Amino acid sequence: MYLDDEGGLGVRWPVAEFGMVKLSQYVRARDTRQLTSQQHASLRHRYVLRRNLTGWAFILPAVIPFTLFLLIPAMMVFWWSTQEGSITGATRFVGLDNWAYVVSRSEVMTSVLNTVKFALMSVPLIVAAGLGVALLLQRVGRAGAVFRFAVYFPVLVPGVVAGLMWIFMTHPDFGLLSLASRFVGLTPPVWLGPGTALVLLAFVDVWRSVGYWAVFLLAGLMGLPRELYEAADLDGANAVRRFRYITLPQLRPILLFVVVVSTIWALQIFDTVWLMTRGGPGTSTVTMVFYVYMEALQRGEVGPAAAISVMLLAGILVLTAIQMRLLRGPKVS
Repeated sequence: MYLDDEGGLGVRWPVAEFGMVKLSQYVRARDTRQLTSQQHASLRHRYVLRRNLTGWAFILPAVIPFTLFLLIPAMMVFWWSTQEGSITGATRFVGLDNWAYVVSRSEVMTSVLNTVKFALMSVPLIVAAGLGVALLLQRVGRAGAVFRFAVYFPVLVPGVVAGLMWIFMTHPDFGLLSLASRFVGLTPPVWLGPGTALVLLAFVDVWRSVGYWAVFLLAGLMGLPRELYEAADLDGANAVRRFRYITLPQLRPILLFVVVVSTIWALQIFDTVWLMTRGGPGTSTVTMVFYVYMEALQRGEVGPAAAISVMLLAGILVLTAIQMRLLRGPKVS
């Protein structure tokens, strides 16, 4: 059976050979050619609008909590940094007075220095130890799942439990570390003393975080192309050269993510500080987030606490930009 020319399509092939899909496409194409430019623009606008609305409908379940619990509170922090008063009482606009108060306080500068020291001690160790553990786990064949669970187990320990564990382990009388020091004939130091408390907090953070990033980096190592290593073996490259010229460049995006996120987490350390030292001895372990807690909830000074929070946010953004600039790969021309 052939199509009639009087239908206006000008097609002389059998319907069975032409196919209904191709026929409908031809009809739509012919109808589209008859539209004016204004109708084309209207149809395109409707199509783009429908596509955008569909996309927003899919991401709306994530946008709503992001707006309610992150975006709006962040905007409120900026507003509170210019106010004087309490959360439940009346407020008064004071401009930059809170910022002047924060800059003039020696405790604030101490908290900034303690936070930077903590990050400098913990982040490099987390990245180096995580990569080392990932390389070891990559070579484990049998019982690999058991070793991965053992490495990842500290991540599952809540911050409260981790803090209590290390308080008992560093107790000067019956703590495990103190008993081990006495067993080998050494005098145990005051683990939570002025000179060692911040170091111990950084070590606890490393202990809690290495397993997470090790499993993360292990996934990246397992996804590297084997052909590169086979070619390097044929060229006689040893393990050090393979790690330097293949593994590290291929892992650069993942390492960038690890460094940036671990730095952000380190600058926001609070739980172990509150549990293990409460900022002491003296102000040796007062971090920025812990100082915000003291200003807002203990002293009731919400304005200065908000100003410190904005300062911390600005510092995180600057450090993140610097890290991304230093660690990102060369531009491809």
